[in-house]
Formats: sequence, C-alpha cells, structure tokens
Amino acid sequence: MLPYKDPSLSPEERAADLVPRMTLDEKLAQMRLLCSPGGFFPGYVFSEEKLLPLLDRCGAMYCNDSPPAKFINDLQDYMLHKTRLGIPVAIHGESLHGVLHRDATVFPQCLGLGASWDPALISEIADTLGSEARALGIRQTYAPNLDLSRDPRWGRVEENYGEDPYLTSRMGVAYVKAFQSHGCASSPKHYVAHGSPESGVNISPVHAGERELRETMLIPFARAFTEGGALSVMPAYSELDGVPVHASRFLMTDILRGELGFKGHAVSDWGAINMLTSVHHVAGDAKTAGIMALTAGIDVEAPSLYGFSDNLRDAVVSGEVPMTLIDQAVARVLYVKFRTGLFEDPFVPDHAAVRNTQSLKLSRRAATESAVLLKNTGILPLAKNPGRVAVIGPNAYYTQLGDYTLEESARRGVTVCQAMTERLGAENVLCSRGSHIAYDNPQLLDDAVRKAHASDVAVVVLGDNSSYYHGWWGDDESSRRPVVTCGEGFDVTDLDLPAAQQKLLEAVYQTGTPTVLVLMSGRPHSVTWADTHLPAILEVWYPGEQGGHAVCDLLFGDVNPSGKLPISVPRSVGQLPCYYNRKVSSANIYHQPGSPENPGRDYVFETTTPLYPFGYGLSYTTFAYENLTVTPETEPDGNITVAVDVQNTGDRTGAEVVQLYLTDCVCRITPFVKQLRGFEKVTLAPGETKRVTFTLGFEDFAFINEQMRPEVEPGTFTVSVGGLHAEFRVV
Repeated sequence: MLPYKDPSLSPEERAADLVPRMTLDEKLAQMRLLCSPGGFFPGYVFSEEKLLPLLDRCGAMYCNDSPPAKFINDLQDYMLHKTRLGIPVAIHGESLHGVLHRDATVFPQCLGLGASWDPALISEIADTLGSEARALGIRQTYAPNLDLSRDPRWGRVEENYGEDPYLTSRMGVAYVKAFQSHGCASSPKHYVAHGSPESGVNISPVHAGERELRETMLIPFARAFTEGGALSVMPAYSELDGVPVHASRFLMTDILRGELGFKGHAVSDWGAINMLTSVHHVAGDAKTAGIMALTAGIDVEAPSLYGFSDNLRDAVVSGEVPMTLIDQAVARVLYVKFRTGLFEDPFVPDHAAVRNTQSLKLSRRAATESAVLLKNTGILPLAKNPGRVAVIGPNAYYTQLGDYTLEESARRGVTVCQAMTERLGAENVLCSRGSHIAYDNPQLLDDAVRKAHASDVAVVVLGDNSSYYHGWWGDDESSRRPVVTCGEGFDVTDLDLPAAQQKLLEAVYQTGTPTVLVLMSGRPHSVTWADTHLPAILEVWYPGEQGGHAVCDLLFGDVNPSGKLPISVPRSVGQLPCYYNRKVSSANIYHQPGSPENPGRDYVFETTTPLYPFGYGLSYTTFAYENLTVTPETEPDGNITVAVDVQNTGDRTGAEVVQLYLTDCVCRITPFVKQLRGFEKVTLAPGETKRVTFTLGFEDFAFINEQMRPEVEPGTFTVSVGGLHAEFRVV
C-alpha cells in the first residue's frame, strides 16, 4: 500500500507523500472546481466520455441542484478506481440554514438563530445539517456565515448571527464542531470584515483599521479556526483598507495561517479572483489575478476557471510562479480530503435518511426560540378560543425562508394562514393578502379591511422577501416583476416597511380591531409607527419551513417567547451605524435628546438610542435579578467569577437569556461602552430561582495595544448583568 493510501498515517503525512507523485496538471485539477455538473451530465447520468474532458478541473464539484446518489457513486467509483492516483472528488454545497438540496430540512435563517442566544440549539441544528449533508453526498459546505451584521441596510444581514463578535463566535464554534463531526468540512465565510460595507451596499469597500479588525471582525473567525477546528475558509469579496481580501497575504497567510494556525484550504468566493481584475482593478489580466490570489493564500478557485486556468500553468512552467506555491495549495486541499475521510468513504447511501419527523420538530422549536417579542401590552398570548381571527399580509400567504433555499422548500413550507386555519378551523379564520411585498393593490386592501372589520383580532404578517436566486419570490403579481427586498445583492436605503405594507398596516389598525404585528423579515425594520400605535409586535425573522406552526405556537402561548435581539433596531437610517458595543466617545455626548416638539443636542430632533437595543426581548413572564457578586481582584492573567440569582417572578414557565457585559473604565486605548462577555439561557418555572455563574479571564479584560496584540493593564472594570452593576479591579 502506498503511504498516502494508509489511513493510519496522519493527514499531513499522507498529503506529503501524495503531492510529489502528482503531475502539474493533476495538481492544478485539485485547485479547480466544476460548478453545477448537472449541466455537463444531462439528467445526472454519469458518463466516462463526458467526464474525461473535465478531469482537469475535478478536484471538487459544486452541486446546488440535488444530484442523485447514483451519479455521485458512479463518479467517485471512477475517480477512485480508474484514475492514476485514485483521488476522490469533494462535493461542495451550501448549508447556511439548511442543506441546499430538495430533500433537506430548512431551519430558520441565521439572524433568527442568533436571536435564540442558544449555542446548544445551534449545535443540534448543525448536527442535523452535517448528517443530512453526509447522507446526500455533500462533504464540504460554505457555512457558517460569521460576518458581523453591522449595517442593516445590507441585504446579507439575514445570513449572520448578529452584530456582536462574542455571540457570533459562540454560535460559530457550536456550528463548526457539530457539522464537522460527520466527516464534512465547514467553510466559514466571508473572511473577514465583509459585514460593514460602505453605504450598506454588498461588496463595497470596508473602512476599518487593523485594531478594529482585531477587536471585532476577526474574533468569530479566529474562534472558528482555533476552537472549532474549521477545515476550510471562504474569503470576502470586499476590500479592507484598500486591499482586496483575495489578494491580501496579510489576511490570508500572515494572520490566518501564521497567527491562527489554520491548516485547511481557502476556497475563493464565486468569481472573486476575476473581480481582482473587473471590480477592484488591482490586476490587469487573468494571469496576474491568479498569481496574486495564489500568492496571498487562495488554494481553490470557484466557480470557473479564470485566474487558475492554463495561464497559471504556463506561469509555473516558465518559472514565473514557483512550484512550491502550487504544492502548498494542493497539500492543503488534500489535507482536508484526508481529514474528512473522503479517500476511505466517498460514497452515498441509496436512500438518504433526511428531513424526517425529528428534523421538522427541531426546525419548529428553533423557530419559536428565534422569535423576539418586541412589544406586548397584554394582548398576547391570544386566548385559546379568540373568536374570529383575520390573518392579513403578504407574508401570511407565503413561507419566507430567506436566502440560500430552494423553490421546492418554499412551496412545502407551512404558512401562517395554513397553520392558523388548521388550529382554529376555516370558519374562524379570515385570510387576506392585503398587499404585495412592495406595491399595493386596491382590491387586496379592501378585502383586508373588510375581513379585519369582521374579526375579533387581526394578525398582520409583514416584512421582507429574500428568495431570489432559486426561483421563488413569494409574490405573484402577474403584471409587474416581483420585488426582492433582502438577501444577497439586495440592499436598501431606508429601514421602513415598504410603503404598501405600511399602508395596509395602518388601514387594518384604523378598523379598531385589536392588531398584532408579526414581522417576518431578513433585517430589522424601523417600525416606529407600529411601536407607538399597536399593542403587540413579534419579530419572527425567517422562521423556516415550519414557520407558520411556530408563529401560532407563540401567539397562543404554547411556547413562551425567549429570543433576544442579536442586532440593534435603529429608529431610522439616520442613526447608522447603530450597534451597542460602540466606543465611549460615540454618540450621546450632550445627553440632550431632541424631538420635533423639543429640539435638543446630539441629534436635534431625535434621540441617539435605538428603537430596540441589542439583547432586548420580552416574555409572557417576568424575571428579577439579585445578589450580583464578583470574586476579589485578580492578576491580569487570572480569572474572576461573577454570579447572580435569576428568579421567574411571573406565572408562566419561561426562558431568560442572562447577559453579562464588561466595561473597562479607563484604558489608554479608548474603551468600549460595554462588551458582551458571557451569556446563558436558563429555563425557570414560576417562582424558581437559579444562580448563574460566569468566569472571566485575560481575553475578556484585554484590549488591542499599540503593537496590535492583546494586553491587560491594571485598572477598574464594571460588570453588568440584568440591570445590576458591580466594580472590581485587575491589579
């Protein structure tokens, strides 16, 4: 047995043996990807004749069109037994909040999962995703998204876990560990700083210095690699401080591999090497772009040949590009294939066990944990027999699943109208679309008003539409092109609800029927009018394919809302950027909030505070915090223990997210107002008390010093939990 075929050897040893045995063309094939192989193999019927001209790019295949097991098995059998070296293909795919396959389960979109503040839940979901991916033959996916959602105008805020690096890192580590336990590689994206684009426009430049990079944006990725052990990475399209990430050796090699010890491979984002020429204008041609990317640390080009084409081959042959760079990239690709066990078992079972009763129950539970109750003056939960209910709004009629889902998934999802009718009976539910996503219709509006008048309560379901790339828009106006309002490449200039939806909401409110607003959205909306006028607002984000049932579970109190905002909700775009972990000199210097009736300073006609802050969320019960204690002062590299009693003071069982924030009171590098440094979700029965304990250490106290390294200096810190505060010193 050749050494590289011996599974008892380490992945590094096996790769080191295999690379020297390979020709240049065999090496380059490992650095390339064949996208959508169904287009090359009609009906996904495998053919050696059709494969042969593609072998120069078959290190990996990206499949988003649900290839059958037989095709994958025939392909892998050929690669293992009929090619010279027997290197299997890595099947790539997506698993952002569900494996992108017609047979897989769709869970709530990631911003909603961030609102759960529950890494254990993320672990359960990622375990299911990994199991389904493996069963479907997909051995590497481009997830999780660990960008920080720092500008809600950006359409891709929905794909991330929120604005905070600590919360995102805990979710990311949970995801990576569980997903990779199934022999599948996780590719966190978009490394790094992608979530703060100029003007909120996708792929625009990111303006941040190295300190801000290290203080916030890098943290989730660093944890995914050092703690989670992620095997792959996908860099960001954008440029950071004038250098495209795909051409940045500082980011892709010095930090990623030198500081973080990343051993896996880097897969380019779609067409990103081409963008070095066409968008960033840092390379004049394909060869130059390919060399820049390879030198920076990119190992695989996706989705098609541009920089890693025959131009790169010619550059290696001529000596312009050293073979050592090629060998390095190929060794990284093979390392991942060996680590995931692909050489030993690349095959797929004939009948995959996916999307079953258990996974659907998990999706429904995740949707209830993701929802955030923003306002409630007592109308919720609804009575078990509420009389006649009007269910109104475009998103009451459609299952909004969010970006990176298939049309089949949207069509089988449970809508709020369906779930409410199933629960109460058709005779007690009046459904009306009311409007389209972004434009009104007088007939639909009249129908909604009439049905609201005839009902005892109105549930109005409004928000966004993100399903563009896979053919399902959630709006069927025949005379106009359906409007996508969120998702990749769909950014906005204001955060209000579309005018047609706002008009519908106000018309229903004016009927006098008690009205509950359910927001089914991919970003936070500035619902200032609704906050002033309506008795209840429930944010459910994109709740997954069981979303309709989950919404009813929440409205009727079968489940007590427990979600907390993972992202601040600004009052308007004028407050942007609007995130909680701002520097101490940012906003509210004069402490004179203004209003149109009483102008002030800071903002003359508005307050600087968000409509709803990060970490906010109501419950159908109440909680009290007492007895906050902190251990004595500690050395800079020591630990302290923070503990607090949390009691359910209401009459319903509920879950509370206990959040610990830390403030460095004085620091020679300007400190943050506060930073999240711990959280725990606890479930308490009425009257029950639990003592929750956190441990803080060097990483929690540290700031980034002048040498761009973490440092802790002696001084006073304030710890805040549930409205309680305590000071301690690091000496």
